[in-house]
Amino acid sequence: MAIVYTYPMRLFYGLSFSEKDIISIARLSGSIDRYITHGKAVREANYHLTLAFLGEVEQRNIEYLSDLLTHLPNEPLSLTAHHLGLFAKRRSNTLYLQIEEEPTLFSLQEQLEQVLIRDGFITKGGRYRPHITLFRQVTIPILPMIESIELTPYSIALFHSHRVNDLLTYSILSQRRFEHG
Repeated sequence: MAIVYTYPMRLFYGLSFSEKDIISIARLSGSIDRYITHGKAVREANYHLTLAFLGEVEQRNIEYLSDLLTHLPNEPLSLTAHHLGLFAKRRSNTLYLQIEEEPTLFSLQEQLEQVLIRDGFITKGGRYRPHITLFRQVTIPILPMIESIELTPYSIALFHSHRVNDLLTYSILSQRRFEHG
């Protein structure tokens, strides 16, 4: 039975990961936990790499936005991360795993962004900073060195950001698997 949403939905496009990659990210997150004096760890089920944030979108646009996935390149990606970063804000800091520049990833993100701008779902692009969020509302006195990890995204997906039993949840509404050899 399909879930039918009748209200605006908070949506974004992103890359999903295989169970193997999720375990690698979770191990890394666990290894830095001792450096954190305060913060909320991102749940493993929510690990993703954002490509484009749409914000509140009417449910009637879901089919069109899902169909966009079939028009995007399906070239497999190999991503590397070997250091942490911090988005510092006055009220809340976000600790993330920084993804190294990879031309195929940047090309995919740019193509998606251009279509979303053209079709009026976003008004402008910005500087793309690929990352995987590990902790929110974090206090960390020092950013530790980490072991490099290799990730192979499973799919490009349209995600719905919502709360389930008061937990932030990123549900995949539609996805297109990468064709791995």
